[in-house]
Amino acid sequence: MDIRNVALDDLVLDPNLNLRDRLDDFTVERYAEAWDRLPPITVYEVDERWLLADGFHRHAAAIMLGKRTMPAEIRPGTFNDALDYVSSVNLFHGLPLSRTERRRAVEVKLKLHHDWSDRRTAEELGVSRELVAKIRKQLIDGNQIPNNPGRVGADGKLYTTAGLPKDPNENRPRDNEAGGASAESAERGRRNMSAATAPWDDEAPAKSGPPIAEEVHFAGGVDPRIVAMQAPVEVDAPTIDELLGVMAKQIMDVVGWTQAEGFVDSYRSASPNARGVFHAAVIKIAARADQLRRA
Repeated sequence: MDIRNVALDDLVLDPNLNLRDRLDDFTVERYAEAWDRLPPITVYEVDERWLLADGFHRHAAAIMLGKRTMPAEIRPGTFNDALDYVSSVNLFHGLPLSRTERRRAVEVKLKLHHDWSDRRTAEELGVSRELVAKIRKQLIDGNQIPNNPGRVGADGKLYTTAGLPKDPNENRPRDNEAGGASAESAERGRRNMSAATAPWDDEAPAKSGPPIAEEVHFAGGVDPRIVAMQAPVEVDAPTIDELLGVMAKQIMDVVGWTQAEGFVDSYRSASPNARGVFHAAVIKIAARADQLRRA
């Protein structure tokens, strides 16, 4: 890892690498107060330029403090490498992205990896698969990305039926008929099993084995894997009051841990990195709580 102090004047702040609508003043102030505990910014060296990829709020804090240099992790690569990194990094640390900023990150990722499955993209970005599918359709309709006949899952395999319309009756087990299953029910069972075993986006692997329904027999004639594919029983979602109560209890549990006997002495012996991660999390929750209070 190449970490060095870089001059602020040497950094290039390309607006295409900043997915945020604006900088948050409160976050900048928080970072300025915790300057000595902040991690280095991330910079990509592209065509002999240092492009700021992660750390726009920290950069603003450095300017507020009158700094001339700041620590940075230097990474070699292309502009697309930097953009690919940017589309993911703020989903997991730093000030959480807004809904608009999150959608922008999904758009960037899809434009760079339009051959990825919806589920792989969703897991990469920590968003819902439904959001990825919706934005993908918008980009395809706008001719911004191609509609590939197949997509690549996280396992690196190509699944060839991605994006194809799904039989609405595909996951419905048929009633048992006397005298054994017909050829049609066997074929339907094969499709059900293919959908159950495809790991990404209901995509059936290009290479499949013999029909499962013709090989496996279960007591009562009902394949439990088909039953398992049925929609789960819906339960009432927690109210916002209940959710806030659970969150408050978890936060108070953490506070209680810090008040336990011997914690202070143990804290002093912890590594600087561990203490920095802890303080960054505390700053983040405090900043988010203040945002909610002012909303």
